Amino acid sequence: MSKIQAQASLQEYLEKQEQTEKEAFTVDTDEKANWALRKIAQYEEQKKANNKLATDEIEKIENWNKEENEKAQQSIDYFQGLLARYAMTKRENDPKFKSQKLPNGRIRFKKKQPKWEYDDNTVIQSLKDAGMTDYIKVKESPSKSDIKKAFEVIDGQVVDADTGQIIDGITVAEQNEEFEVKVDE
Repeated sequence: MSKIQAQASLQEYLEKQEQTEKEAFTVDTDEKANWALRKIAQYEEQKKANNKLATDEIEKIENWNKEENEKAQQSIDYFQGLLARYAMTKRENDPKFKSQKLPNGRIRFKKKQPKWEYDDNTVIQSLKDAGMTDYIKVKESPSKSDIKKAFEVIDGQVVDADTGQIIDGITVAEQNEEFEVKVDE
């Protein structure tokens, strides 16, 4: 008997012993609470198995998709190369040739905009040295972790304990405690 079959058999036995039913079941003893925790653990394991199966299948599909798209891209590159040679031949015969519309699309030579490359630190320093700080962005944001450490919360407002100054723009909402179920693995 495999481990999975043994576990299934054990679960069936335990369920029969505890005579539990899903409908109209009430947890009113420690044994029933323990049974409910065991059921949650079983369903968590089922979710893990489902996720693994889905992940494996998704990975297979993604690999297939990647391979098929690579093949298609090779063919696209091949035909684009043929069209580029054809367009170059047309340009050699007519130096003013820019584009041609055909029933299934267009071939053309397209002028590209110049590409600007920046060394941000050098540019910033150069702008500062020239007194052109209008061209430098400065991003301000509150240091939230420092604010939490430095100030107190009084009636949902953040207050400087030393001065009594209320810090506008921050509200603190107390939250109710949350019930949690944690099953042992």
